[in-house]
Amino acid sequence: MAGLVKIAGLSSGGLMIDYRIDNIIDTLADFVEPICGMVQQAQVNRVPMPKGEFCIMTPLRFTRLSTTRDIKQDTGSPSDSAMGYTEVRQADIQVDIYGAGAGDRAIQLETVFSSSYGYDKIKSIDARLAPLYSSAAIQAPMINAEAQWQERYIVTLSLQAHITVSFPQDYFDKAEVSTQQVDI
Repeated sequence: MAGLVKIAGLSSGGLMIDYRIDNIIDTLADFVEPICGMVQQAQVNRVPMPKGEFCIMTPLRFTRLSTTRDIKQDTGSPSDSAMGYTEVRQADIQVDIYGAGAGDRAIQLETVFSSSYGYDKIKSIDARLAPLYSSAAIQAPMINAEAQWQERYIVTLSLQAHITVSFPQDYFDKAEVSTQQVDI
């Protein structure tokens, strides 16, 4: 991917990260929803579980796969020039699939995620993310708030994410040098 895509705003100290966890979840949700139903992110949504067929995505870990590489981001303007540090990480996302036919939808997701269709579809949504592999679908039934057994299957999807963190950086492309005679 050429250049830095500035999706996120500046935070403390002028630090900018171009591909946040929420962006990764959003990209993956766009791929998963047509296969498994409506998607919500776990832990931060603060809403009751929906009824029917749906998925909950939980980010598990982001393991470093590469060393950090420097990227000069000199725009010619001191106000928005930066130095970027980019790396590749493995993003492991747990997908809990609920409702009727959860097992079939889990197997569909597991199968399609590891296919050329899955690769092409995810890359077309965002080029910074690519599927690696998925775990086998496992049944993990649960008792819901109404004290009823609810069908749930879990699949962990592993993806490769290209992330760049940038800091403001001053650059110059010319210097004026003058000499001056001094007495010794």
